[in-house]
Amino acid sequence: EKISMSYSGTLANSIAEVKEYDFFNKSLIKDWRNGMKHSIPVSATFTLLNYINVTPSFSYTERWYTNRTDKYYDPEVDRIMADTVWGFHRVWDYNASVSASTKLYGYFQPLPQLFGTKVNMIRHVLTPSVSFSYRPDFGDERYGYYETIEYVDASGKEQKHTYSHFQNSLYGTPGSGKSGSINFNVANNLEMKVRNDKDTTEENAFKKISLIDNFSFGTSYNLAADSLNWSNISANIRIKFGPKYTLNLSGAFDPYTYQLNSAGNPVRVNVTQFEKYGIPGRLI
Repeated sequence: EKISMSYSGTLANSIAEVKEYDFFNKSLIKDWRNGMKHSIPVSATFTLLNYINVTPSFSYTERWYTNRTDKYYDPEVDRIMADTVWGFHRVWDYNASVSASTKLYGYFQPLPQLFGTKVNMIRHVLTPSVSFSYRPDFGDERYGYYETIEYVDASGKEQKHTYSHFQNSLYGTPGSGKSGSINFNVANNLEMKVRNDKDTTEENAFKKISLIDNFSFGTSYNLAADSLNWSNISANIRIKFGPKYTLNLSGAFDPYTYQLNSAGNPVRVNVTQFEKYGIPGRLI
């Protein structure tokens, strides 16, 4: 009961710039843009060590096309030309992720000498979470979705042109470039239990007051990047003032420092604010 899988399929045809009288004379394969897309997401949920909720997921997508585009360089006209190759083509990709989260509870009973006898208890709920996601580089030549043409143009310069065989297809092409990231997030909630002077029955002797409804901050680390791996640190806080009013504040912090380049302009460099100044980031 903790594993779920679903399937969705989409089939579409589209045609543009055709006269009404010629509509039914067009070839369904060669004149229409058509394709079929299949999506199969799989996910699961289980508990690790009784307290950690783990959610792995995997998503597979496959596209069916009736043609592909091949390009070549024609030196006579000094242009890149395109040919349409008819046939059945499968274009697939996938990605995977796993996340883990838990809740930590802390209780604090304030001293009656400082806060009086009306405040009974203060509760702090800490919710840390971490997730990892991965998608391979579908621009790799082994998949055959992309191709690079190297040629010398009419002026004698060496040129490179990278294109996708299915860039004009109905459901596109899987993205090129490997993607892998780790995301971190911490959420906090602070509540206070106070004595209810209006209702002294045992059931309603105390009422909860929200001190901080939510205070969260998070960032991510890009495993595929060769530098500047950390993303900006996002922070959000929500405070409730009674049942009618809520204050929301949000901000972002840059974890990296800047240096002047040869032209005298500031550029972001791979040195963190923590390394240089001992702070997690600079408010931006």
